[in-house]
Amino acid sequence: MSVYVRSRCRGRFPFAAAVLACAVAASPIVLWAQASGNPALVAVTASARTPLSLTEAFRLALEQQPWISSQAERQREQQARLTIADAWFADSPTIASGLRAGSRDSLREFEIEISAPIATTSRRNLQVATARGEAGAYAANVSQQTLKLASEVREAYWATALAVSELTLNDDEVGRAEQLARDSARRTAAGDSARVDTLQAQAMLQLARSNRADAEQRLANTRQALRALVGDAAIHPLRDSAEASPSTGDSLRADHPLLRSAEQSIVLARARLNEASMLVNAPSMLSFTVGNERTSNSGSTASSTTARIGVSVPFAGGQRATPRIAQASAELAEAQSHERLVRRQLIAEIDGANAALAASGRRVAILIERASLATEVATLYAKAFRLGELDLPTRLRVEGERAAALLALTRARIERHAAVSRANQSLGLLP
Repeated sequence: MSVYVRSRCRGRFPFAAAVLACAVAASPIVLWAQASGNPALVAVTASARTPLSLTEAFRLALEQQPWISSQAERQREQQARLTIADAWFADSPTIASGLRAGSRDSLREFEIEISAPIATTSRRNLQVATARGEAGAYAANVSQQTLKLASEVREAYWATALAVSELTLNDDEVGRAEQLARDSARRTAAGDSARVDTLQAQAMLQLARSNRADAEQRLANTRQALRALVGDAAIHPLRDSAEASPSTGDSLRADHPLLRSAEQSIVLARARLNEASMLVNAPSMLSFTVGNERTSNSGSTASSTTARIGVSVPFAGGQRATPRIAQASAELAEAQSHERLVRRQLIAEIDGANAALAASGRRVAILIERASLATEVATLYAKAFRLGELDLPTRLRVEGERAAALLALTRARIERHAAVSRANQSLGLLP
């Protein structure tokens, strides 16, 4: 439930001002009376007044990401891979048994064999390096996804803030257009101006109302985009405060998520190449066999038990490993090239963001002066129009210049906040 009370009182309408003042004073009582029978309404009304900051919006968006909810299980997976890579057995042991019987001398033999592939120290070190590279790549990928989400939240947040500010300005323009239409109608009724002036004022009022409807639609669209990221908290008013500005002259940081992801890709590709180049053969197999042989000869039975330990070493596997080595080499070359490209792109992005931030500050300072002058001129011309010293076309032109100046200033201020966010985004900083 939302209640908007909009009051515009003029000195010449004391009765209307009194009515509006009573309505404003009574609105909290009405809200309390309606909400007292509905506890849920109290909670919604209270929460709707809480401004939503950019940091809170990012936290809410992060909590709803599926890769955050599965992060604990992913870490368990990486730990299990590391444990397996460091195990002494290259694969699970196997057990085999057999029974052989023959008619000659009533020979019977029973045999059990246990075998297991053994991982040497060098093999385990190579496998552990690859497992650690995969774990590092996963962590870097999570950081990269988090930074990407921060960019989406920042853009949606400031787009919504801009739409809110534009709607507020359009509300003010509608109020001014209504006042102008009343002044023009009064002058026409008094015979001080032609009816065409009243028609022009009414046309300006309809234009202002049309612009307000467009602003409402833009706000609805931006709020839906923000809601898709943060949930129902998007209906809250937004806190009009920028992030902390980055230090002047900041350069590319070594812990930038995109740079870390590219560097970790090189580490993983190099580990896979080392493993493919060194482990060209299957692991050695260690076996232990126990056999029991029973023979029957001339009515007597004899039994004997034997034990055997065997080692099998595969060789000549280099030709079969060639495709894996070539693939790992290609992945390493791509990762190194990608890291250089990412580094250049990040440096250019940081320089561009810093330049845009500096330009936005200068633009805001200029537009503040422009809006101040346009507002002062519009105020003087409005007074002259009420006194009959100014024609309507000039009044309309001045009002249009004032509206354009205020709109440009509002946009510049929001763009200044967005420029700060983009500068922090280019440095890899989260809200």
